[in-house]
Amino acid sequence: MMKRMSEAAAADFEELQQEMQGIAGCVCAQEAAQMLVKKLYGRFSDSLVLLRLFMTIPYAGLPEEDRRFVDGRGRDTNTSHLINGATPIFTLLGTRGEMAAWNDRRASSHFRCIPLASTAFVSSLSMLSRQFESVGLDLGLIDVWETKVVSIGRADQYRGVLYIRDAEIDRDVQGRMVVPKQEFVGANGVKSVFGFGSGYARHPTLVTLFAFTNETVERSAVEPFTNLLEAFISSTELLVGQGRFFEAR
Repeated sequence: MMKRMSEAAAADFEELQQEMQGIAGCVCAQEAAQMLVKKLYGRFSDSLVLLRLFMTIPYAGLPEEDRRFVDGRGRDTNTSHLINGATPIFTLLGTRGEMAAWNDRRASSHFRCIPLASTAFVSSLSMLSRQFESVGLDLGLIDVWETKVVSIGRADQYRGVLYIRDAEIDRDVQGRMVVPKQEFVGANGVKSVFGFGSGYARHPTLVTLFAFTNETVERSAVEPFTNLLEAFISSTELLVGQGRFFEAR
């Protein structure tokens, strides 16, 4: 049954938690991510404009088509010289929303793959930099990702929630709109935005679930989303450990 997020009850999240067990049968993380956002959207579509789940995946672990996408982003942002096989790519794996194009990750012309090429580059992205800060990730680690994140092999130490109460108003400390795509906000009536972040206990892989809503939602109303994200991470631990981010072609 569809509900508004502001009206969600404990039973809604308990049922979703049960449905999450189906993720264990997925063949890759991308399939699991799409299943998660589909189930969440199905439950709360009266409130949700768009749901998107991202993972940090090394450039070398991407399919060829995605590597070409990253190469294009590198040229467009003058960061090609900073991208190599180990560069973490903030990769869109699951997407579900009001428009048909929002239900296919390959249709994303901007957010499909974002190379975390350097601390300076990530700092220039208002929403993404705020998201990383919200999970306790020092942006300086982007420049030393291999030695300070990959070598430790644990991303579960980075947990938190980005909360934007009003996407049309909220700005960061530099005065930038936290949600930079204001044309998207205005055209779709986006109000509150959440970024649920966590990571794997045995892998240097971060996971972020963004929820764009059409109503003002208090943070306390969606705290159970963090438990659902942790359940997703637990169910996909083996897939990520084996590097099965995408279905083999």
